[in-house]
Amino acid sequence: MTRRAASSAWRVGLALGLLAVLVPRDARTQDAGPESAACTTLGEVLGAAPRQFRAVASDEYETLFDSWRARITLPGFDTCWVDDVTRAFWCLHRANGVAEAGRTAARQAEHLDACWPAAATHQNIETGEDGVTRLIQDWIVAEGRRIRIVHRKPARGEGLSAVFLYVY
Repeated sequence: MTRRAASSAWRVGLALGLLAVLVPRDARTQDAGPESAACTTLGEVLGAAPRQFRAVASDEYETLFDSWRARITLPGFDTCWVDDVTRAFWCLHRANGVAEAGRTAARQAEHLDACWPAAATHQNIETGEDGVTRLIQDWIVAEGRRIRIVHRKPARGEGLSAVFLYVY
């Protein structure tokens, strides 16, 4: 590829990226089909991030999690919380096995890709000393806000399998 072609391709990519950021969220999600309800709800949570998460929290406090139960529960999750320490919004789906957790994580990733198709993404795999593997996917959306899906699975295939979604 010539230097001129590479420069043109870079400019086109930059322009498309800027358009994705500058187009209002409502315009990006209105054609999302079945994901539109999830996009709208998650958009509300993002709108409260990070300083106003307390606005989506209920009065119910769980000391085990150091979190307030959220008044909003995202589709596909059992419950959502507002962390009292990190001020993050997070949701939990407790799965009946590794395979179900994998399907749930994949479904959530598809929803996020449909809601924010131009968002920068990052994937990582962490294996902790606790024998748990965490498959992590990040989406960097408007104004540097992040959405993270963590598929937590035991390394040996036995034990708690879960999917977490975090909004920072």
